[in-house]
Amino acid sequence: MLNALCRALPAFLFFLTLTTSLPAGAQGAIVRRAAIDIGSASIKCTVADVDAASGELVKIVEEFSRKVDFAEDLARSYDGNLGKEIMARGKEVLEEMKRKGLKLRARQFSAVGGHTFRTARNGRAFFVTLEDELSIPCRIISKQQASLLNYHAVRMRLKTDEDTLLVWDIGGNSQRMTARNSDGTMTFYVDDLASVSFKNTVIQLIQGKDINTVSSPNPVSAEQVRSGLRYARSHAEMDVPKELADRVRRGTMTIVGVGGVHCYSIPETLGEDPAPFTREQVAAALDKWTNKPDKAFASEYAATRLTNLILVLGYMDALDITTVTPLKINEAHGLLVSPEYW
Repeated sequence: MLNALCRALPAFLFFLTLTTSLPAGAQGAIVRRAAIDIGSASIKCTVADVDAASGELVKIVEEFSRKVDFAEDLARSYDGNLGKEIMARGKEVLEEMKRKGLKLRARQFSAVGGHTFRTARNGRAFFVTLEDELSIPCRIISKQQASLLNYHAVRMRLKTDEDTLLVWDIGGNSQRMTARNSDGTMTFYVDDLASVSFKNTVIQLIQGKDINTVSSPNPVSAEQVRSGLRYARSHAEMDVPKELADRVRRGTMTIVGVGGVHCYSIPETLGEDPAPFTREQVAAALDKWTNKPDKAFASEYAATRLTNLILVLGYMDALDITTVTPLKINEAHGLLVSPEYW
């Protein structure tokens, strides 16, 4: 039955769920869960204790992450399929995280995959193979559900006013903005222009190179940076819903950045720990890293470090965002406290 369900569900974000049922009468007990966020460029796992009755997070036990660049692999695919090597690598990392979770005495496991897997022609087959070979059932959620997981995880962490909160998530192949409207409904901005996809746009459209033979745009010249900024600004001005854009431009919203770009890439190029960063700081960092080769970044994500600065600054300029507060939240944190997934 689980196999049939997994095959029937669409495949953007996928949950690997290994569940040991709670005994009858266990409501109110503390259960240790391992939630896995399979992103387009990395796989992250959070092991935490959760109140089984209320769904509230009690304590984060441990968190770990590994790079698995599914998005880059798919971008280079000639037939729209994920390659055998990247799928084997993903399976290996998931097995490793499962073992770690079990050593930490996790009783329930859930993992979520991303947009890359729904796009890939062999994405569903990959999920089925993982289920069969790892003996882990899987579940799929939509882009909007993924956005809500991040939004509620941020809200619970910050305990901020929902009327003024905007959660801005940039991953490898998609970015999302989520906010609550005055009537209680939610606004979602979901776009494919993100870290890897924008990096490849710079390589193809601005540098005139082939992404099948060139994986990094670095070094990026000052003229190319200016062209990239114009592209990002124009894209944001055209694609972000007008009502949401107007709310952001008023300057009354708290902009919380989640995902690898806001929480790791930007702070690393700024040379600081994740903290509120300003538009001026991002612009200064962009000037600093322009014309630098990959080796100067000293990062396994060097290929996207500079273009991430361009992308974020372009959006900040277009929406008149002065400050972004990074928060290390991902879908896994939202999964931990969402009872419908356990």
